[in-house]
Amino acid sequence: MFDTNVWIFIDGYDPRQKAYTSCYSDFYLSLLKSDNTIVVNDYVLGEYFNRACRIQYDLKYEDDPPKRHFKRRRQGEDFKEFMETVRDTCLGILDHCEYEPAVRTDCLMAEFITEAGSGTIDFSDIIIREHCLANDYVLVSDDADFADCGLDFVTANPKVLGKTT
Repeated sequence: MFDTNVWIFIDGYDPRQKAYTSCYSDFYLSLLKSDNTIVVNDYVLGEYFNRACRIQYDLKYEDDPPKRHFKRRRQGEDFKEFMETVRDTCLGILDHCEYEPAVRTDCLMAEFITEAGSGTIDFSDIIIREHCLANDYVLVSDDADFADCGLDFVTANPKVLGKTT
């Protein structure tokens, strides 16, 4: 399972690309060629769609504060084309991955909210962690929050790699 930040690196929507982030694209292609199953869930897709649009919107209107009302992006014809591009990318992810809903009916949502409230890990990261743990998935992420979550975890993040070596 690929985390949102990795999909954003793969598809080039983050202008802050780091020297090492292209290795995620290479890893993704190698997994596809070796007939692995890559899973995606609704949390990752939703977060991906919103973050990719938000990054682009912030870049587009960086110097124009009156236009920086992100929620209005859906109303502007000038931004709909980009949103359609992100939509097409999400549909492509669905074509190449196996979709699974992230939250099961037996999830202990109150515990997840309490844990998120502690400030140690984001709520969406808890959902992703629990989805991976429940299904014994390997998570590919650039997020250091997953380094000590008990997951099989693949990263190219130098801070995480320095921590574990």
